[in-house]
Amino acid sequence: MSDDTLVYNGGSGHELLTQPRSLFQGLPVSLYGQRIWYKLPFEDLKELRILCEGTENFERMCEAAKWTRMIEIYMEKDEDCEGDHGNEEGRNDDQNMERGADQVEQRGRDDNNEDGRDNNTDDGRDQDREDGREVYEMCEEEAQVEEVVAKFFEEEENDDYQRTPTTSDNEGRKIQRCPYDRWVRGSGELKIKQVFESVKEFREAVIEYALKGGWNIRFNRWGAVKSEALCGIEKCSWRVYCSYEDSIAMWMIKTFQENHTCFKDGRCKILSQQVICDMFIHELRNDPLLKPVIMQQRIHDRYDVAPSHNQCRKAKKKALELIEEEFKEQYSRMKDYRDELKARNPHSTVEVRTEINAVGVEVFDSFYMCFSGLRDTWKGHCRPIFGIDGCFLKSNSKGQLLAAVGRDANNQIYPFAWAVVQVENSESWLWFIRHLKNDLGLGNGEGFTVISDRQKGLLFAVNQELPEIEHRMCARHIYGNIRKDHPRKPQLKTKFWRVVDSFNEEDYEINLAQLKKYDSDIYEAFMSRNPRNCSRAFFKTDSCCEDALNNFSESYNNTLEKARAMPLIQSLETMRRQTMMRIAMRRKMTQKHKATHSLKVALVIAEEEKAVKHLRTIASRPGLFEVMDNGQSHKVNMKEKTCRCRKWDLTGIPCRHALRVVFDNPKTYKKEDLVSDWYLTTKWQDQYIDSIGPVNGMKFWRTSGETTLEAPDTEVQKGRKKNPQKRIKGVNESPKKGKKATNHGRDMHCYRCGLADHNAYKCPNSGVPFKPRPPKKSKLADGMEDPRPVGKKGRKPKKKKTVTEVVESQDLAGPSQPTQTSTPEFGEWDRWT
Repeated sequence: MSDDTLVYNGGSGHELLTQPRSLFQGLPVSLYGQRIWYKLPFEDLKELRILCEGTENFERMCEAAKWTRMIEIYMEKDEDCEGDHGNEEGRNDDQNMERGADQVEQRGRDDNNEDGRDNNTDDGRDQDREDGREVYEMCEEEAQVEEVVAKFFEEEENDDYQRTPTTSDNEGRKIQRCPYDRWVRGSGELKIKQVFESVKEFREAVIEYALKGGWNIRFNRWGAVKSEALCGIEKCSWRVYCSYEDSIAMWMIKTFQENHTCFKDGRCKILSQQVICDMFIHELRNDPLLKPVIMQQRIHDRYDVAPSHNQCRKAKKKALELIEEEFKEQYSRMKDYRDELKARNPHSTVEVRTEINAVGVEVFDSFYMCFSGLRDTWKGHCRPIFGIDGCFLKSNSKGQLLAAVGRDANNQIYPFAWAVVQVENSESWLWFIRHLKNDLGLGNGEGFTVISDRQKGLLFAVNQELPEIEHRMCARHIYGNIRKDHPRKPQLKTKFWRVVDSFNEEDYEINLAQLKKYDSDIYEAFMSRNPRNCSRAFFKTDSCCEDALNNFSESYNNTLEKARAMPLIQSLETMRRQTMMRIAMRRKMTQKHKATHSLKVALVIAEEEKAVKHLRTIASRPGLFEVMDNGQSHKVNMKEKTCRCRKWDLTGIPCRHALRVVFDNPKTYKKEDLVSDWYLTTKWQDQYIDSIGPVNGMKFWRTSGETTLEAPDTEVQKGRKKNPQKRIKGVNESPKKGKKATNHGRDMHCYRCGLADHNAYKCPNSGVPFKPRPPKKSKLADGMEDPRPVGKKGRKPKKKKTVTEVVESQDLAGPSQPTQTSTPEFGEWDRWT
C-alpha cells in the first residue's frame, strides 16, 4: 500500500479447486499484521474486499463463486517479520494455499519503514518510546473497525436510486449488484444469462423476439417463478427457459437453445388477441373504423407474420372496449378537473352541471370554462364582436361542443370560452349565453355584435338574454338552404353574394332587384329569411368588422377535429393546450412584427390600391373631398374617417376613395393615420401577453371529496355505423381536392313507365309494358367513319354473320311470346337457306 493506493508487488500464484465454503474453515476473525482480500475476475484491484469468515463479504464471495467459477484471493505479506517470522509466514502461506482457491496470489505491503528497521524488535520499540509513541497490539474490536473504515468510499450522487442499498432495513436479504446483461426493450434479442425485472418482462422479450424474426413461438410453461417457451413447429429444438435467481433478485435465462431446426411458416402462436390489441389500441383511438383486414395486412408488412382475420376482429373489439372504459373513467374525475383548473387559474369560471337519472345516480350533464386570462384580454384589447357555434363530439360519449370565438388585431381567431353539452337545444344555449353574459359583462348586448347560424334554440337564447345586441346571421348557411330548395340555378351564387357584399343600401337595392328579376321564387325565399341580418349594408360600425359569415367559428371547429374524438377530459385538455400553443406562437410573431399595424391592414390596402388609378378627386372644404368612381361621386370625410361607400366606416381600413385622396395629397395625409386603432401592432401584442396558467397532470389532482359522476346515458346506435371522422358536407360545399361532376339535382325517371322518383328496378306500376332501353346513339355525324383503328386497342371489327346466325337472329326477332309452329319439311330447308 503506497499513498493509500493498492498495488500488486508480485508474489506467487496457485490454482486450487475446492468448494467456496471449505476454503477457509477455521479462519480467524481478525489477523494482526496480515489481512486477506478477494475480488471477482472482472473487477479491478480498487474493488478488493476484505475477507473474514461469517461476515457479509464472505457470504457474497460464496454466492458469486457459483457463477463466476473463479475467485482471486490476495494475502498481505508482513515484511517486518524476518527470520523465523518469515519462515513461519511462509509455512502459513503454504498451508493456506493447500486448502485452495481459484487463484491465490501473494502480495507485499510496504509499511513505510524509511530507515529499514524492524518495528517488532526491542530496539525499534525502545526508539518508539523515546519518540513518544507507544506501540500496542490491535484488538479484535479495533480490527473490525479498521475493516469497515478501510472500505469507506465517497458516495456517488448518480447512484442507482431504484435499488435499495444492501444495508437498508427495508431489504430482508442481501443483494449484490447484477453483473449480467439486462434486457433492453425494443432490441428483440435473447441470450443466455440475460436478466429481467419480472416474468412479465421476459414475456415481452419473447414476443419481441418472435415478431422481429418472424418465428412461430409458443409458451410451454408460465408461472410466477419460472417460464418456458418453445418453437411452435414440431421437432424444432429451439427452447428458452427463465427462472428466478435469488442471488441477484431477478429473473434469468438459464437455458437457451437459439438455433432453429425448422423453417418459418408465417404463423406465430404467441401473437394472441391481447398482443394485437396492445399493438393497435393507439391507432384505434384515432381511427375507430380501422378494419381488421387492414390490421392483418399491417402486421404482415411489419413482422412477416400473418394472424387470422378472427384474431384481428376480436382484438379490435377488445381494444374498443378498453377505450370505452377510458371514456367512462373520465367522468369520475370531472369535479377534480374543475378544482384543478380553478386552483391554477384564479378568477376563472369553471362549472360542472349534473343531473340525477332515473336510477338515482348523479351523472354528467354539461361543462363550461372561461379562463380569466382569455376573458380579460378579450374585454380589454379585442373588438366587441364574437361568433358562437356548436359542433358534434365524435367520441363514444357523444354530446356537442359550444364555443365562443373572437377576432384579434390581425383578424385571426381568438377563442375564449367553450362548453360541452348533451344536446344543442334552447335550454343548453340559454345556459351557455348566460355564462357568457356574466363573464364578458355584455349587459343587454348594446354595443356588441354576435354572429351565428339560424339554429332555433340559439336564436331564442340570444333574443331573451341579449335583446339589444347586433345579431348577424351567417350568409353561407342561408345560401346553402336556398340552393338546396332551388337547384340548377347557375347564377344564384353570383347574384346572392352581390346582395350580401353590398356596403350601402343603394347597392343593396340594386343587387336585390337583379336577384328578383332572375328568379322570383329565390327572391321570396331570401326575403323570408330577413336579408338585413346578413347584408353588410345594414351592419353597425361599432365592431369595426365586416364579417357576414361565421367562418372563423367554423375554422376553430376544424382545428379541434382530433380533439373532439378523444375522451372528455382529454378533449378539454387538448383544446386548452392548443389555445396555449396558439398564444405562444403568435406572441413570438407579434414581437417580430415592426410595422405600425398588423399584417391584415397591409394586404387590404394593397388590394384597394389597384383601383386607385381609375379614380378622380375634387377638393371641397377642409377635410372634405368628392371622389369620382365609375361616374358616381362619393363624399369622403378625412376628419371623421368616413366614406359614402361605408367600406371605410365598417372595416376601419381606408377604402379606395380615401386612398385616392392620400395619393393626391401626400403631404397632408398618410395611410397609417387613417387606420383604426383596433389594428395597431401594440394592440396586437397586448392581445397575446397573457395566457392560460399551467395545469398539472391527472395524477396530481386532489380529490374534491364530492360524489363521483358517471357517464350520461346514451342510446345505442342502430343500423350501419357512420364514419365519425368525417362531417357530412352541405349541398353547396365542393370537395377539397379537384372538382367532380355529379348527378345531384337531377330528377330520376323510370324508363319502364316514365314516371319520376323511382327506377325500373323498383317500379310500383304493375302491368306497364316493359320498354327496353334505347340503344346509344353514335356521337359521329352522318357519313363520318370511326377514326379509331381496327385492332386490339381500337374499335372491334364488324363480324359477318353466317347463314345459321342470320336464321337465329330472325327467330329472336319474332314475337316475344312463344308460338306453336309446325316443323318445316325436308324440302323447305333449301328455301330457308
